[in-house]
Formats: sequence, structure tokens, C-alpha cells
Amino acid sequence: MRSKTLLTLFLSMLFFTFYYSQITDSLYIDSTNMETVVVTGQYSQQSIDKSIYQVEVISQEEIKNRAANTIADILNYHLNFSTSSNSKTGDSEATLFGLDNQYFKVLVDNIPLVSDHGMGGSVDLTKINLDNVERIEIVKGSMGVDYGSNSFTGVINIITKKKVLSDWKISGYVQEESVGTEYNLKNKGRHIQAIDLAHNISDHWMFSMNMYRNDFKGYFGDMKGKKYYENDNKRGYEWLPKEQWNTSALINYKSNNFSAFYKLEYLNELINYYSPTTRYAPLQENGLYSYSATEKDYKTTRFINHLFVNARIFNQINFKGDLSYQKQNRESRDYIYNIGNREIFGKKENYQSYSKTKAWYTRGTFNDFITNSIFNFQIGYEFNIMEGYRAATSTSVQSINISGYNEDVKKHLNNYDAFTSGELKVSQNLSLRGGFRASFNTKFENLYSYSFLAKYNLSKNSTIRGEIATSSRTPNFDELYTYYVNTNHNIQGNPNLTPEKGYSTAIYWDTKINTNSGLRAKFEVSSMYLHLNDKIALATVSSLPLEYKYMNIDKYQSWGIQSGNNLRYENFDFHLGLSLFGVYQKMDNNINGTIISTPDNKYLYTFQLNSNISYSIKKWDTTLSLYYKYTGQQSQYFLDANTNSYYLGKQEDYHLLDASIRKYILKRNVELTVGARNLFNVKTINTNSINSNASNAHGNSNISSINLFYGRSYFVKLGFNLNL
Repeated sequence: MRSKTLLTLFLSMLFFTFYYSQITDSLYIDSTNMETVVVTGQYSQQSIDKSIYQVEVISQEEIKNRAANTIADILNYHLNFSTSSNSKTGDSEATLFGLDNQYFKVLVDNIPLVSDHGMGGSVDLTKINLDNVERIEIVKGSMGVDYGSNSFTGVINIITKKKVLSDWKISGYVQEESVGTEYNLKNKGRHIQAIDLAHNISDHWMFSMNMYRNDFKGYFGDMKGKKYYENDNKRGYEWLPKEQWNTSALINYKSNNFSAFYKLEYLNELINYYSPTTRYAPLQENGLYSYSATEKDYKTTRFINHLFVNARIFNQINFKGDLSYQKQNRESRDYIYNIGNREIFGKKENYQSYSKTKAWYTRGTFNDFITNSIFNFQIGYEFNIMEGYRAATSTSVQSINISGYNEDVKKHLNNYDAFTSGELKVSQNLSLRGGFRASFNTKFENLYSYSFLAKYNLSKNSTIRGEIATSSRTPNFDELYTYYVNTNHNIQGNPNLTPEKGYSTAIYWDTKINTNSGLRAKFEVSSMYLHLNDKIALATVSSLPLEYKYMNIDKYQSWGIQSGNNLRYENFDFHLGLSLFGVYQKMDNNINGTIISTPDNKYLYTFQLNSNISYSIKKWDTTLSLYYKYTGQQSQYFLDANTNSYYLGKQEDYHLLDASIRKYILKRNVELTVGARNLFNVKTINTNSINSNASNAHGNSNISSINLFYGRSYFVKLGFNLNL
């Protein structure tokens, strides 16, 4: 009954959208949005209206209104995305269309970002700050032709700033934020500082550098902190303290037929883990009895080198080339904390690496071979040479759920791709594009991706786009090589896994309205279907003894409809989005020779709604903003290892609401933003479902709640911007 009510509401909204667009068609005035340009999936930078792909853009204005600091802060309010932070690791966990972040690719300036599992996939969104971001472009659906494997549900392309209008620009800010109700300047809350410097050296050369620090002091919640000594599992934090430093430097060159930039980025993140287990014993021979605990520090460092070249060859052919070397290293160290004396006993050990990823990446495209406004085509290459490393269990980070290994593992996974596509303008209103990619991997069989896209202008204010595209996902390092077997665990990777293969189809319709009275509006409706075969899952292969192994056993399907509605009138902006998506997943487990399957074949639906309202008071140079999202009940089948049967786990719905006031002062040289996040004070939600993976592989359907957020928080941000 509830699903029928939601579907009726959704269809009513769609009917209103179509009806309203028709009665206002005669009021339309040409308003092509030339100021919004996109690069994702394009042959060259162009207006979003001319893009054959449906591209969502998150503007710098939205980032400022939200006082958002990381990509996770922004995406959590967008439809079909669900993001949350793991309270035990500080890392973010994100899904798109019900699939996790191994299935969408995260790019920075059109190149994939290094992670534990390779390039672009499984990227921790809390490690990407927004201080130097110009805009974020999102394309949903399979992007295998343009961006290769692991882009089944789409790509997120983060475009950084590369120009400055004045000779010198100096900007920065400080931001103070409570963590729930916890805050002080010393050891509670969130303390953020950033500084940016940019200089136009000449008409052709520009240099910039920036530094960003995010000091999250952790969230106590019901825990008692590091000074607590009782052995009642109350010591430590519900959310671990974490400090991030991000620095980057850019040198940019531009001339008529040639442009290039080199960018260096560095991340240093430190997470502090405080053991809930204490002991009362001498710390040294014949010493006094004292309360102590063995603590851990976890450090992540990441280097990104990126060289980009854009050149005209023979004054016609356009070449874009990227070359990148990236490295991510995760390390840990132990030390003993004397709780009674409030000091470290002895010295901290040296850091030991437990996970490393190193990669050389290069991508190049050639287009504009012929001077023709009707037809254009592109050919390209993409090479990815990657080395992964995992340390043995004795040095890995078991306390924060990193997969275990019985011995050190170092492997290479290299990929060599070639791709091409062609775009034909059949008429003034109809454009078609077809594409093909061949991928040659040193570990797996050759993979091929295809795409076909069409864009048709129904009228000067209405466009329809359609696409069908294939993509794949290659198994990650842990799925291939995990081997964690002892008296309590038996979790094994599978070197014989094959890549997952799938496709998506979608249709998008949008219309724009601009009236003489000042009303500007845009309405969008879309429908998408995704189909994935040979999905990799951690399967139960034996119940006595309990054994798990990664296998290609699942089939995944998702389909749904989505609507976006934007209105702007004078100083008022309003957005309302609706989404209804269903997921069908066929899972088979071969347990002791018996096939255990999901009980029925039906889609499990989730309804989402998001909305934001902004009002600008020009007299005061002030903007008021509200951001809301509703995430409906989510359901999924899970295998209970105790009964060897599937149960339908459900996670309850929840509401999120943020509010902010942003004001410029001193001739717009100073900016003040105040606001609140999570006004509904969501912390935990009820659920009887868990994921069956290596971190909770013993199967348990009795969990009553999970941590999503740390409750309502408040922030103040003070920034400055000097153009000299």
C-alpha cells in the first residue's frame, strides 16, 4: 500500500511537470545557459545545454551556501546518492542506485583518483576537500566507453580552479563547528582553516597554491574518552578523532593553440584509535601498578602528480593528454598510554605500512580531424599501470575493519585501453553518438564496451536524450587476494574471479521556461534501468565450519524514475526533486553443496525527495538557504549464516535538514556564514539488516540500530577574499 501511495504521488508530480511545460511554452524566451559549461564526456568544453550527455552540475555557489568541506557533505543531499561516515574509521561509505562506490568513478580534472582498490573506485569522499573546487559534474549511467571499467553507475568529475581574474588573489577562511552538542576550542568540535594564493605571472602564466586543515576532535556520544579507565567498553569515542592536511600547487600556461598545467596535491590524514580495553598492571618490571591501554595511530598519505596538455596539431587536430603518477600509503603504529599519568609510556613505534597503491596513469584523446559542423569523431587511449600491496594480518588494522592477510601480498594489475566515438548532427535538432572501447588487462580477459546516445530538440525550450551503454567492473585487490584463515576466521579471496559486466539504458526529458515577468524555470524527468551480471559477493561456502569466499554469484537490476524541478523568480530560488528506484538482486550461495537462493523475484523500492530554497536579500548582500532530503525505507535480502536462509532486512526512513545564512561585508572582501546541519538530530536509525562481508562475516540479523550521523551541529565560517 505504501509503495502504491508513493508511486501515485510521483506520477502526479510528473503529470504536473508535463502539463505546466505545455501551457507555458508560448511564454518562452530564448535563454540558452551559456555560463554553465561542462567537460565530462565531451570532446571539448561546451554549454551544458549542447551536451549529448545529461550532466548534473553542483556549482560553487551551492558549495558556499552549504559551507560544505568535503564531497560527502554535498552528495548526501542529492537524489539516489546515500553517503555516511563509518564511525570507526572516519571513512565515508557511498552508494549510487544501491551499489557502493566501487561502481562509480571519482575523477579530479578528468583523471581517476587513487584509492585502496585502484584508480577512481572505492574513493573515500571525506578525503576530498572543496576548498579549491570550481564545480562538480555528475553523469549517471554506464560510462564504460568514455572512462573505462568501474564506471557502471556513473562518474563524479571534480573540476578545480585554474584561473584568477586579478593580478594577485589571496583568500582563506576559518570555520568552527560543533560535533553534535560537543564543542570547545581545545579538544571538542571541528576546527577548519584554509589559505589560497594565486598570481597571474604574465598574460600566459598563472600560479596558485593552497593549504587546508580539518581537525575533527571526535565525537564522544556515550563514550568517556581516552582518560577513562574502567573496563566496561565505555572508553574511547563513538566517532574517532581525525586530522587532515591537504595542500596543492598549480602552474598553468595558456596561449592561442596550446595550454597546459602541472598540479601537485598532497594529503596527510591521521586517525587516533583509543582501545576500549584497559589493564591494571605494572608497565615495567617491578614498577607500580597503573591503568593503561594499547592505542593505535592510523596515517594515510596520498600524492597526486598531474600533467595536462591541450594542443592544436597542424592547426586543426585537437589533442588532450593527461599524465599522472599517484601514490597512496596507509600506515599504523602502536603505543601504550598511561591513563593514570595522562602520558605516553615510552616511545611510539615507527609507522608500518598495511596498504599501498601506486599507479601510473595516462589518457589522451584526438578529435577535430575534419573541419565539419555535421560530424566529429574522437579516438583515444588510456593506460593504467598499478601496483597494490597488503601487509600480513599482524600489521594490518583489524580494529577498524580492514580485511586480513596471512602474509604480505604485492601484485600488479595493468590495463591498456583504446576507445573511439563519433558524433553526427543529423539535423538542426537531432544529434547521435556511438562509441566503442577495447580494454586489455594483464589479469583478466579482454573487455569491450559500447554506447549509443541520442539528443533531440523537441522545441527551442525542450530536449529529450536517450542512451544505452555497457560497462564492467574488475575485481578489486581484496576480492582477489584476501586470505585470512585461522581458528576463528576463514575468509578467502578468489584469484579466478571474472569482471562483472552490465549495461544501462536511460531516457531524459527537460524543458526550460523564461517569462517576461522574470520567472525562470527548468523541469526534468528521467528514467533509468541498470542490469549487472556476475556480481561479486562474499559467499558462504560452508556452514560447518563457517567459510566465506568471494565469488561471481549475483545478478543485480535496478530501475526507476526521477524528476527535478527548479524555479527562480527575482531573488528566490527553489528546487524540488523526486526519485523512486527499485532494486532486484538474485543471490545464490552454494553451502556444503546445497544451493541457497533469494526467496522471490521482486523489486524492492526506495523513495527519495530533496528540496532546497534560497532567498537573496540584495540590500544586505545576504543569502538564506535551506536544504532538505528524505530517504525512504530501504530493504534488501541478507543471508543468515546461522540458519542458511535469506531474510528481508529493512532500514527505516529518515529526514535531513540544513540551514545557513551567508553574508558579504566590507565590499565583499569578507564573507560570514552561519548555520546548522542535521536539524532533525538524526544519529542512529533502526535496522535488522547488515551487509555480509569480511568485517561482519558471522551473520547476525538482530542488530537494532546503526550509526549514521552524530546529530545536530552548528557552524560559523569567516572568510576573506582580496584581489590585488
